[in-house]
Amino acid sequence: MDASMFDHKCTLIPHWVMDNVFEIRETFPHSSKKHPESQVTVEYRHQDGSNTTHQGWVTTTRFEKGRNDVMRLFIDHDVISNLMSDYRMTYLRSVERKQRGWNSPTAEKNIPFWEFLDIEYDSEKKRFIFVPHYRHLGFDPELFEHYEQAQDDEAPSWLRDALK
Repeated sequence: MDASMFDHKCTLIPHWVMDNVFEIRETFPHSSKKHPESQVTVEYRHQDGSNTTHQGWVTTTRFEKGRNDVMRLFIDHDVISNLMSDYRMTYLRSVERKQRGWNSPTAEKNIPFWEFLDIEYDSEKKRFIFVPHYRHLGFDPELFEHYEQAQDDEAPSWLRDALK
């Protein structure tokens, strides 16, 4: 699970996935989310077996020379809310990283754990499928010095409820 999804509402699609797994390099050539061909569907598969459908966008930033193109999958706020709820530890580590001024490797070294989100692609429907797999369900408040500062208006309801 990539914590930058909370901050940027997107994830990078690595070249080896773009070319060899999803085979989408030519499907999404546009740099704007506003372009109609950039629009995709995101299906979120919840742990209870239900599925919800959301909006997404795939953009490609192309560079002239010396740098590889960058493809990003952007996701709507409802997907972010689902990720915050399902990946609580990753979300809290993200808050802690920002409050302490850490970079991501430092945060992962000091608060070590892994969570896994499987992202699949259905080319016939231009649909990305998010399947939560390995998750940590609880959290130890002592690991997170600044977790109370995650209670702002953007904080997920499960966190505000847990801190009451």
